[in-house]
Amino acid sequence: MAWQLLLVEDEASVREAFALRLTGQGYFVQTAGSGEDAFALLRSFEPDIMVLDLVMPNLSGLEVLARVKHTAPDLLVIVLTARGTVKDAVEAMRLGAFDFVAKSIDMDDLHHTLRRATDLLTLRRQVQLHSGQDAKCYAIDRIIANSPAMRTFMQQVRELAKSDRVTVLLQGETGTGKQFMGRVIHFNSPRADKPCMEVDCPSIPHELFESELFGHEKGSFTGAQGRKCGLIELAEGGTVLFDEIGDLPLPLQAKLLRVIEERTMRRVGGSAAIPVDVRFMAATNRDLKEAVAKGEFREDLYYRLNVVTLTVPPLRDRGDEIIPLAEQFLIRSAAALKKPVRTLGASAQALLRQYRFPGNIRELSNLMERAVLFSQGSALEAASFPSDLLRSSQPSTTTAPAPPSPGQNASDPAAVQITFRVGEQSLNDLEDRIIAEVLQRSNGNKTLAAKQLSITRWMLDRRRKP
Repeated sequence: MAWQLLLVEDEASVREAFALRLTGQGYFVQTAGSGEDAFALLRSFEPDIMVLDLVMPNLSGLEVLARVKHTAPDLLVIVLTARGTVKDAVEAMRLGAFDFVAKSIDMDDLHHTLRRATDLLTLRRQVQLHSGQDAKCYAIDRIIANSPAMRTFMQQVRELAKSDRVTVLLQGETGTGKQFMGRVIHFNSPRADKPCMEVDCPSIPHELFESELFGHEKGSFTGAQGRKCGLIELAEGGTVLFDEIGDLPLPLQAKLLRVIEERTMRRVGGSAAIPVDVRFMAATNRDLKEAVAKGEFREDLYYRLNVVTLTVPPLRDRGDEIIPLAEQFLIRSAAALKKPVRTLGASAQALLRQYRFPGNIRELSNLMERAVLFSQGSALEAASFPSDLLRSSQPSTTTAPAPPSPGQNASDPAAVQITFRVGEQSLNDLEDRIIAEVLQRSNGNKTLAAKQLSITRWMLDRRRKP
């Protein structure tokens, strides 16, 4: 992987030379010429390591270090200077610097220190992966909430995070980030140091659901060669989040209801009642009230889940956040794809502001990744985005009736027409756009969309995974 570095150096020639050498070593480098520029950049860029010049005008390196370690204590900071003293080194280490390195033309000491830093980061990430807990990614203060709708939503999230027992139902359109917000609530609650187990209701075969959720005893069915703990048991003390709860079959809804009501469960084939100490959350893009009226969802389970309902705002209602989110995705994609693009150009910003984003944040993330892949130079412009998105941004010059959507045939409403540009798009792009169009026509109902595509709901979810 390409580690992300922020190089803070006031001398332009040194800054450019170091950035060139570090980029050649495989690092993704962003630069700042002062402490003030560094803090401005940190609003959208999340480096793994900061290489910081100690002697700078205005804000000194030590002042920058002190502020950075206060706001981002896990960021590794390597202090760099040509005129350092023992006193400076001691003070830098006291403030939390990872190491203190003297400037040199060959940069040998810096390369050695960077290798030690990346080794430490690799170890940290392995620990986080093993524990399944990376609370830093879900800190409330890091959530972009510039729009009134999102500010109101995040205020509700803050209040819910204070309590660790209230059941939460997260509603919203496909791609709005319901699962992510469930993790935000968990990792900012008193249960943050315990597991957050997610249950993808549509993807677990019905005949295995009980075993996956509640566990089983040895010999309880063919192939049960030993005792297995279920997801609820593994989440003891933490949170269980049921994603797409609206797609859970009625017989399984009854069994889940019993666990939520009684706060006890039994493994498949077992007789002992096991106490349950978890917080239950559920997410869905369906209207559960409507599903209850149609007999597709249990009313009693709905009321058990509907203690507190949060509706995640769609991206079209978060206009002030589109560009900041796009910049975050740009930095992330550029690092992953090792592209030199650093900024979002004016034409790209204008294009993104006018688009409606039927696929919400997931669509924005995918669009940015695709645009970065085809970008040239340091600024991402509108030309790097898909051609159908560019055409949708062109204003109409007539007062004729509105044409059908890009994927709709006016003479045949059931037909989906997708333009494929040879050499610019892949087969995966074509499939993604067909799925997005059918989902839009089915108002986000993935079960209906899967039926219209003649595939299973499980296959639809797998194809939509990035």
